[in-house]
Amino acid sequence: MCEFEKKVKDKFDDILRGISDVGVYPPTGVAVSGGADSIALLLSMSEIVSPLYVITVNHNIRPAAESGGDVDFVLELCGELKRRGRNVVCEAVELERGAVVREAERRGGGIEEAARYLRYAAFEKFVTERGLGVLCTAHNMNDQLETVLMRFLQGSPAEAAGGIRARRELCGVRAVIARPLLNISRAEIEAYVYSRGFTWRTDKTNFETDYLRNRIRLNLIPYLNEQFSGWQKSVLSGADKACEDAELILSCVEKVPVSVNPDGSEVEISINEFSSSLPAVQRRVILSACNKAGERARIPNQFIKDVLAAIHETDAFTKHFAGIDIILKKNRLFVKKHLESNTDLVFSDIIEKTGTFEFPFGNLDVFNYREQDGKKLVSVCAGESSLAENIALPFCIRNVRLGDNVLCADGSLKKVSDVFSDWHVAPEKKGLIPVIQLLGEKSQGIKAILGGFLGYKDWIVKL
Repeated sequence: MCEFEKKVKDKFDDILRGISDVGVYPPTGVAVSGGADSIALLLSMSEIVSPLYVITVNHNIRPAAESGGDVDFVLELCGELKRRGRNVVCEAVELERGAVVREAERRGGGIEEAARYLRYAAFEKFVTERGLGVLCTAHNMNDQLETVLMRFLQGSPAEAAGGIRARRELCGVRAVIARPLLNISRAEIEAYVYSRGFTWRTDKTNFETDYLRNRIRLNLIPYLNEQFSGWQKSVLSGADKACEDAELILSCVEKVPVSVNPDGSEVEISINEFSSSLPAVQRRVILSACNKAGERARIPNQFIKDVLAAIHETDAFTKHFAGIDIILKKNRLFVKKHLESNTDLVFSDIIEKTGTFEFPFGNLDVFNYREQDGKKLVSVCAGESSLAENIALPFCIRNVRLGDNVLCADGSLKKVSDVFSDWHVAPEKKGLIPVIQLLGEKSQGIKAILGGFLGYKDWIVKL
């Protein structure tokens, strides 16, 4: 066993401490995509565990030659390991082409989120059918750094800022997800695969900057490496501390009693016990209640702040966001599904000055006033996440209308409805996403679509 494999084994033993005796492993599987990380995981774990069960998933969202080629590569590698005497059992799962897109539309999220959801559903089925106690994934130190940076930029709370956990429960089955490469760098991984005489597949989408994680990997991390020596150690240390803080906070959240009705459409919270807890706990209780009531959209922090302020200032209110109503009456707080469709929402206002303006999607902040080339320019922020710079006053903020087009970077026009289709915006969310229409030009065109606060993208033309 080489030094790399020993490092993987030590981490795997540490992850399973309390679950099994050292060196005595429950039935174990690995998820393998064909990339360097998962190939290193497969090669090293095949030296540690026998038999080793392998699952590879074809999401069918890339050209067939690429995604099918990844699966064939993994199958061939498992065959080679068998010929070398390793007890490896491989299963390939192929999702129907179009299944990920349909799931994204159903869930109201992006393609990546839907692919992950379906992938983990396949993992659960695989673990159940094979009777596994552990499924290993190939998340490594580089993934951890990217995740911590990404969540920091998204303003995530402590439980998310801690990054990727080395071990977590696999939902729906009695098994755990283990990450035995989490303390190993990408450079070590690639060197190990080369040393074993193997190679790996490269996903071209890893080099596209449409996704935040890729922008962090390709742009931010190289800059940090050049300008801030040793930043990696500090960031990982901060993530460990965030995990410790999160454990304390979540233990406090669990002490606040909530009740969920049988069909899961309504959550009830006692205000007396809720109000005696700290603000950090209150915010998480509200978010948890929204999720339990079936809301899948990202809940803007400003909306939660407005709810908490109203609880302390009045005896009764109703607040609405996306598919959720939050109602305070008779010293009880109710979080329930909203029955009306957001596609019927209509809002429109002309903004002529700086300030904070309330809309159905949350608050719109207009700030940073300056004059340049005879124009009155401001910055515009929706829901703390979507930011558009250099917007000329006055402008109109409204939701989308039939036939709306947005300007593209090359000067052409694109239907806003097509943009929503590309983002896989759920029908009930379309009425909440605001657009910025400039009024100081002849065309009065739409120059920004602010979807980031709901977890979608922003479409902002440089002005």
